[in-house]
Amino acid sequence: MRRETMKKAARIVCLLLCALLACAPALADAGAWVNTDIDGAITADTPEARPQDDFNLAMNRERLLNLEIPDGYGGIGGLHSVRYEVDQRHLEAITDQSLTGHDAELVRQYYAMLMDWDTRNALGVEPAMPYVEALRAIDSLEDMTAWFADSDKGGLGAYQGFTGCLFSYSVGISSDDPTARVLEIGPVSLSLRDAAEYRELSENGKIFKDRMTARWSTMLSHLGFSEAQAAQMIDNTFAFETLLAAHEMDYEALENPANVASMWNPTDLAGVEEMCGAFPVARILKGWGADQAEVYDVRQPEYMKALADLYTDENLDLMRDWLTVRTVAGWTGYLDKSTRDDVIAADNAVSGVQGVQSDETMAMQVVYADLVIPADNAFIAKYCTPQMRDDIRQLIDAIIVDYRKMLSEADWLSESARENAIAKLDNIAIRAVYPDELESWGDLELPADGNLLEASLAALRYTRDRELKQLNVPVDRNYWDRFLRPTSTTNAFYSPDENSINILAGILADCTYQSDYTYEEKLGTIGAIIGHEISHAFDPSGAQYDKDGRLASWWTDEDKAAFDARAKKLVDYYDNIKLFDDIPYSGTRVQGEAVADMTGMKAVLHVAAGVEGFDYRKFFEAYARVWASKFIKSTEIYFARMDTHPLSYLRTNVTVSQFDEFQKAFDVKPGDGMYVAPEDRICVW
Repeated sequence: MRRETMKKAARIVCLLLCALLACAPALADAGAWVNTDIDGAITADTPEARPQDDFNLAMNRERLLNLEIPDGYGGIGGLHSVRYEVDQRHLEAITDQSLTGHDAELVRQYYAMLMDWDTRNALGVEPAMPYVEALRAIDSLEDMTAWFADSDKGGLGAYQGFTGCLFSYSVGISSDDPTARVLEIGPVSLSLRDAAEYRELSENGKIFKDRMTARWSTMLSHLGFSEAQAAQMIDNTFAFETLLAAHEMDYEALENPANVASMWNPTDLAGVEEMCGAFPVARILKGWGADQAEVYDVRQPEYMKALADLYTDENLDLMRDWLTVRTVAGWTGYLDKSTRDDVIAADNAVSGVQGVQSDETMAMQVVYADLVIPADNAFIAKYCTPQMRDDIRQLIDAIIVDYRKMLSEADWLSESARENAIAKLDNIAIRAVYPDELESWGDLELPADGNLLEASLAALRYTRDRELKQLNVPVDRNYWDRFLRPTSTTNAFYSPDENSINILAGILADCTYQSDYTYEEKLGTIGAIIGHEISHAFDPSGAQYDKDGRLASWWTDEDKAAFDARAKKLVDYYDNIKLFDDIPYSGTRVQGEAVADMTGMKAVLHVAAGVEGFDYRKFFEAYARVWASKFIKSTEIYFARMDTHPLSYLRTNVTVSQFDEFQKAFDVKPGDGMYVAPEDRICVW
């Protein structure tokens, strides 16, 4: 999700309650479990496991042996199988001739343009050349500022975190007043994803750098640059990003709960100007039509303060090459077939992805990325039913009822904190499957000349202008903004500044939801996911927001210390997990998702306790299927270094081993690989 990813609040750094909690708990040894996530890690010769020793392997061994990663994908199984199945639904929805109305016609028109290879090949790279020539003609800081301030050039590129200027922007919600919107400004995205990679390159960083170099070299060659020119431009791109990264928070800091409050820095336009010094931020914001915000949230003030020192004549060549390379990098899917296929082949040669997705699949992905609402409307019309929504809402209602009981039993909380937690639970906004009213992009028209690049820019301009129009307009808490959270996306999430859970239709497929699942299976799959998302309201990040989505503490000092100590125990455990290739693991980074996994499981087990004859084995087996995944190695390295979620096999084994219900259902005893003594368990709630 666009802003949910950008805005995603990081997680609280924990204080220590007592010295004993500073030591890693004597949990089950994760090093003794097979990491089934990596393709090829298990074979027909891999011994079968007892569920008491390695539950993930015991439940998923045969399933994983029979899974093959599809051409052009980095993984399959679990939620990735859901995404693969939903991709097929996406394609069927936007090509369904029976769907009527402007939006349905719009997505079919755009899809047809993407599939019209005769026109695309005839145009070749020519649609890109006016922009390339304008970029290469930048010969002064005045020229650069003019590009940055042009709403159709730098203004489009900088929108939602991409490259078009030295900072990015989007419309967000005030952390002081959840009814007010603000303009968020912050760093641009980095090619290596993490500022720390520019100080010391990790294995993941090396893979990304090689992939980007291969992609960019190929793209620049198709645009007419020589090998030597391309090499110099790429070197300059990484050199300039190194300068930017020196002032940008690294990924570990971004995902550290201690830094949540540090990224809320409200000011007015004059305050932004003062912060940026000689850098022409006011001229740029005015050019974008973004100078009328009542409040600006400067996400990383030190970064913005550094821009004046970086924006110099000495750095002009670096900036021009960086701006050129990063701009053209996003055009692969809009030019001729030779350019697109060569860029993909160059990337695959480094990443290890086998084969390519079909033309139809790649075209579909562009449609859903660029025409968010029209494509989402087609998906809803074809696949979403009132029965599906009612089913999910009933599960949500049941889980919230028992979640309230669970919070009321949290004897380590003070009475005031417990009351505030329950009030927050009761005030959660629920967005399930699809909204009652569907908005339309009825006034969006695409060019009819087959120029895909211009069509894509027209769609981006429309979405950007639509968002800027919301500045200074009060937030309607009941409004489901599907541009930010299209329900066709394979996702579910919690939004702290709205205090909302969002269970999207795109996650209701394959192993997560089937209408004919037993109650145990529904509770162990989509039920656990629902519980997980509710739990983010009380994870080390979400717990810093109150019932209205305001960044405000509702804890006593004693409650906070107790909470932090419990979270520290979990962080220590994950910090001590030994991964493949000696890749370090970060408990700080994954703690929010790990807390939500375990708390969500606890919540649905509360529901299960009230069901007579509940089959706990079937429940846990269904839960394990959701995380039965395998990936090419470069993808797993990325997850190990960058994903805020624990690795898939850990999401199964670490989570289930915390609960008596699992230990009893599978007769787990001390000494078994899945045994965790009650005093060593790491559930925060």
